[in-house]
Amino acid sequence: MKSFKQLALAAAMLAAPFMAQADLHALDDSALSSVTGQDGISISGNFAGSIGNLRYTDNDTGGGSLNITGISFTGFTISDSAPLKVDVVTTAIGGNDVQQLAISLPAMTGTVAVAGIYVGGTYATGATTGAASIGSLAISDINMAGTTVKVWGH
Repeated sequence: MKSFKQLALAAAMLAAPFMAQADLHALDDSALSSVTGQDGISISGNFAGSIGNLRYTDNDTGGGSLNITGISFTGFTISDSAPLKVDVVTTAIGGNDVQQLAISLPAMTGTVAVAGIYVGGTYATGATTGAASIGSLAISDINMAGTTVKVWGH
């Protein structure tokens, strides 16, 4: 009796996937007109980052180096109401329609700052040796609105 119950349970488990399959039906024009969808994706967020040191070295005889330290970028925000958009577009290129990935940048402003600029010497983990900073740099209100980048294979 126990083996009969196990056999019945095994048969029920094997039959379950066949009972769960949905029946597909074609949609007529009136049913299809009520179907909506979206394509593409939107991206928003706050972006910031830093670079500890950027070094240029002149390899000529008697050459020196330039160290730019404490580089940061802040305040780059893409709002939900005006997001970065990624979509597929079709463009005529050489008489052929080519599908492309289009990345459209929204209004996005921010600031890039440099804490110190050093000529000569070496830079080592937060400090310079043999050189004093000749100043700092700030680049403000960088705005890339209206930029579109298209990507496709060929």
